[in-house]
Amino acid sequence: MATGMKVPIWGANMHLSINFLNIAPTLFVLQVKDRHNTNKITIYDIAQKLGLSASTVSRALQNNPLINEETRNKVQELAVEMNYVPNWIASSLRKKRSNILGLIVPRTSMYFQSTAISGIQHEAHKYGFSIVIGQSDETVAMEKELVHTFFSLRVDGLLAVSSMFTTNFDHFSPFIRNNIPLVFYDRVPLDFPGYTITGDDFKGGYLATEHLIQQGCKRIAHYAGVLTCNLYQQRLAGYKAALSKYKVPFDESLVYVHNLTLDAGAEAARQIFAGSSLPDGLFAANDSSAVAFIQEARRKGIKVPEQVKVVGYSNDLSSRIISPSLSTIEQSGYKMGEKAVETLVQLINKDEKIKVTKNFVFEVELIQRESSGR
Repeated sequence: MATGMKVPIWGANMHLSINFLNIAPTLFVLQVKDRHNTNKITIYDIAQKLGLSASTVSRALQNNPLINEETRNKVQELAVEMNYVPNWIASSLRKKRSNILGLIVPRTSMYFQSTAISGIQHEAHKYGFSIVIGQSDETVAMEKELVHTFFSLRVDGLLAVSSMFTTNFDHFSPFIRNNIPLVFYDRVPLDFPGYTITGDDFKGGYLATEHLIQQGCKRIAHYAGVLTCNLYQQRLAGYKAALSKYKVPFDESLVYVHNLTLDAGAEAARQIFAGSSLPDGLFAANDSSAVAFIQEARRKGIKVPEQVKVVGYSNDLSSRIISPSLSTIEQSGYKMGEKAVETLVQLINKDEKIKVTKNFVFEVELIQRESSGR
């Protein structure tokens, strides 16, 4: 089985590499050879070798249950051996359906996105769909190219997580104009009239800040992401609401806005430690920047949680590995991925008996560990 392979897509002024995952749904056969090679293997070549009809081969490659397992295995093994590459675009034109879903994420290396992708892949397979993944690398330009590419590939629907810097979403309009289902999850456009799946980011920000206050913190700093993004607006709003409820003064100088990477988190920590007054708490809008703060504090001889208590967001693996272990907000990436696919498939199938939730919000929970003085 070939999975997670990168396929170059050529277009006008573009050479874009995107990931194809498990297209079949349980078999994906892809051998990337010389793109100028015109000696293409067809299902008729496979059929002739095995003494089967072309329709039987086609069904076997699609794992049709009407074809017995032995025949399916023989066809699929020979397809790999002969370097058969299915023409999905031609097939989708014939069927008026590709059984492929597009997925745009900022980076697959992000822990939350990797867990969401696992949920997406699992749920898509259940419904007989395959996933093509494109990374925007947090750039609006690449996001636009990916939207154009997926529209050209005639995907049946598109799942998208916007870049941190996307403020204008007009480049998604080809999907909207042509009634191709589009679902945003996690990072979503503000006031988007379509379908969105998010975590309760306001509540997450509130819970994290409230916890620090209840642990005795009176001067709480906040690492915020870029505030054009819905996530970080809501987490900041939750932080402010908790301060207000417990009558802790809001100090704008304690809010550090950056891209929440390890480097940015460490640089912000150095700024904090260079100041005249050390905060006694930090709520970071992701775990990476919180981990960077803890590491920088250790270098400076500042003790966590004795001097500064810290809460992150996302429940990354790093939150469990760092010492002291990091208190954080769990936001259920895997379940969010499953829900995003379920919503998209219902829109594709246009099942009027099923009521699709327009703006679905997942509950979040605080996970208390050592960094906040458990």
